Amino acid sequence: MHRSSTRPLPLGRRAILAGVSALAVPALAADPPAIRLGLVQFGTVQWIAGVIRRHGLDAAHRFRLTAVPLASPESGRIAIMGGQAEIVVLDWPFVAVQRGSGTRLSFAPLSAATGGIMVKPGSDIRSLAHLKGKRLGVAGGPIDKSWLVMQAAARKLHALDLTAAAQVSYGAPPLLEAKLVQGELDAVLTYWNFAARLEAQGHVQAISVADCAVALGLPPRLGLIGFVFREEWATGTGSGIDGFLAAAAEAQRILASSPAEWDAIRPLMGAPDELLFERLRARFVTGVMTPADDAAQEKSAAALFALLRHTGGARATEGLQQLPAGVFWRGVHAGG
Repeated sequence: MHRSSTRPLPLGRRAILAGVSALAVPALAADPPAIRLGLVQFGTVQWIAGVIRRHGLDAAHRFRLTAVPLASPESGRIAIMGGQAEIVVLDWPFVAVQRGSGTRLSFAPLSAATGGIMVKPGSDIRSLAHLKGKRLGVAGGPIDKSWLVMQAAARKLHALDLTAAAQVSYGAPPLLEAKLVQGELDAVLTYWNFAARLEAQGHVQAISVADCAVALGLPPRLGLIGFVFREEWATGTGSGIDGFLAAAAEAQRILASSPAEWDAIRPLMGAPDELLFERLRARFVTGVMTPADDAAQEKSAAALFALLRHTGGARATEGLQQLPAGVFWRGVHAGG
């Protein structure tokens, strides 16, 4: 009778191999980190999230993307501070203020798209100087970052205090849009996506925030808006946060290079007519940031922060005197 020559492994070798297997299996089977991303209906981040999901970019970059609905961009502050989302979209001056008070948030630029002052076709408003005596609506309130940049540019270029020279009123972008259309306002300073909506109705941009930035010695492509997250959470995800940022950047490149991709996200855009769809797409693509844009933004951040404080007073920076270190995320292995 034939007997197998295979003998049981000695206990020591079996224990070693079992230990190696126990270490290897979790490494292969470990679930990728779940990342909750705050999304506003029809917001541009929803477009990016749609591309990430459709192309499986979250799986490719080793994370699981889930959506947290937000009622408004402002509710992103509540979500990130209250722990309802890991990532939201806000501006970096907010991150600076929070870091100054001890809350270690981090920021990664998302878009260089900026708005501007919109007027009716045929308007005699063609420069900041022409706003004197005009009825000007400003989206976002008296310490909105674009408004502060425009005020600083008006002072430098025309020795003009816009808050005193123009008849300024503040309000939500849709309300100001309606007042401009109805003739109750002569001009409106609004965000790029609302500027696109006005363009689709025949209005024109008289003055851009980008031109005002250049007049002040700042980069024309201000990346004020970006992904905001807690530094402690980010460093604890391993490569999860950097995977998310890589996936978001890849999604933006896909949108910038593939017109057909826009047909898939069109239901997310709130753009029923063709002209509005085209204006939103054009402004979005123009705002896609490059590594050079990121570097220029970080390099000029301290100067912009000082300008915001000088123009808007302590309220604009919530009493913070200077830009804290660590606002801009550099990656897990760079220590934030």
